[in-house]
Amino acid sequence: MIVKKLTTYDAEDYRQLRLEALETNPDSFGTTYQEEVIKTIEQFRDRIPVDNNNFILGCFEDRNLIGIVRFHQESRIKLRHKAYISSMYVQQEYRGKGIGKILLNELIERAKTINAVEILLLDIVKTNVLAKALYLSLGFQIYGTEKKAYKYNNQYFDLELMCLQIK
Repeated sequence: MIVKKLTTYDAEDYRQLRLEALETNPDSFGTTYQEEVIKTIEQFRDRIPVDNNNFILGCFEDRNLIGIVRFHQESRIKLRHKAYISSMYVQQEYRGKGIGKILLNELIERAKTINAVEILLLDIVKTNVLAKALYLSLGFQIYGTEKKAYKYNNQYFDLELMCLQIK
């Protein structure tokens, strides 16, 4: 297994896995499959950051992209100490095998090398107990709840807000 930062050359694999994530777990993301499937490969290519303070990590097994996680550092002066983790997804057949932990550990280590970043933030659908357990095992703490954050198919989903102090 290899974990690496995605490049524009990975856009097709990224698009395919992102769409799979949205179709498989529609209540876990802030966007829908229907919104993303109409986007072109160029639009996906443009979404892959090319700098060190914003990136998408991918986990590959035998050249197949099986997991992703996104990192975004705030750019405004007063907010640069914060960075966000989002779009975490591991293919179902690889869940429970430590792939998510590998991706997050790599992301955390990379974040620690960015001088300004002190806090990692993420949000998670409250009912996603397996992902929440993973984040808690890595030291993330719940600091709040956003009630009715998502509404999908006339059902509301609360988000739990989590943070990890890395410096």
